[in-house]
Amino acid sequence: MSIMTTKTKIILLAIVVITAIATFFAALYKPKRSNTIVRPVIKIAAVLPLSGEESHLGLAAQQAIQNSLRQMDAKSGYKYEITYQDKLAPAALPAETKAVLSFDMTPAPKVSLVLNNEEKTTFTIHTPNEEAIAQLTQILEGKNIKNLGLLILAEGDYRELAQKINQSVTDKYMVRGAVFQRGQDNFNIILNMLINNDTDYYVVIASPAEGDKLITAMHDKGISNYRITALYTPDLSAQPELYNDMVYVGSEAGTYDGGFSAAAVLALINGYEKNFKKDLLPNLNLVAQTIQESGAPEKTINIKSELKQVSEGKISNLKE
Repeated sequence: MSIMTTKTKIILLAIVVITAIATFFAALYKPKRSNTIVRPVIKIAAVLPLSGEESHLGLAAQQAIQNSLRQMDAKSGYKYEITYQDKLAPAALPAETKAVLSFDMTPAPKVSLVLNNEEKTTFTIHTPNEEAIAQLTQILEGKNIKNLGLLILAEGDYRELAQKINQSVTDKYMVRGAVFQRGQDNFNIILNMLINNDTDYYVVIASPAEGDKLITAMHDKGISNYRITALYTPDLSAQPELYNDMVYVGSEAGTYDGGFSAAAVLALINGYEKNFKKDLLPNLNLVAQTIQESGAPEKTINIKSELKQVSEGKISNLKE
């Protein structure tokens, strides 16, 4: 009986030890957790200038968009996928694309965000020309100017913008306008005309590549950047050093105005996330309504203009 009791105690002790060991390792064991949450996907297309003379603008917009997505991903109920397309080589958009973002300059840089609902609701993200022109007049008022020359790219809305500038300054200065064409390389005729008419100061309104060529030609004529200002162009140029010592009007949209594209994506994400429902996608009309109510009442998101200056190829804000 005594032997049997000892064996029983040994068995019971072994069971206790084995149980303790099992409990210890069970406490340490942390099984790998697989992410079983599948977030509904929102597909977006971004049509940007990814090749050609404006490719630096498209790449800046792409980087700004990716930064915005990374910033929002951890706190988003939906997953957002961007398909990038080159503006110069458009292709068919992926199925179920919910919105299309496109970058344009006609003449001021802007981004259009088109929702793929029945109405094709379109939002514009830009810097209002009226605000920029008001700041341009501030630059001119600080100069001793009698004769003002407007140098305008003869294309689409550039003329309209030039007319607005002319209306804002024509009662203060003798204004002479000169137009040039896209692809033009020889500016002698228009520059000689302005120089011979004793032009004191020049305003350049052009796309970045065409503006760069014009500024180079003006330098060759001995016209320094102290006597030139511009709307937007230096912000968009791949050669900002051409504009050294110039004071001009640009936008708060950051490097190469990539912030316009970022603002468009963030507005769209906000529209979706405010209407989030698990496993469901909200109606696009509801998303459009939310975007409007959250800061785009006229279907326009305005980015402020800024007075800027260029020094040693670097752009900085001009503190008033």
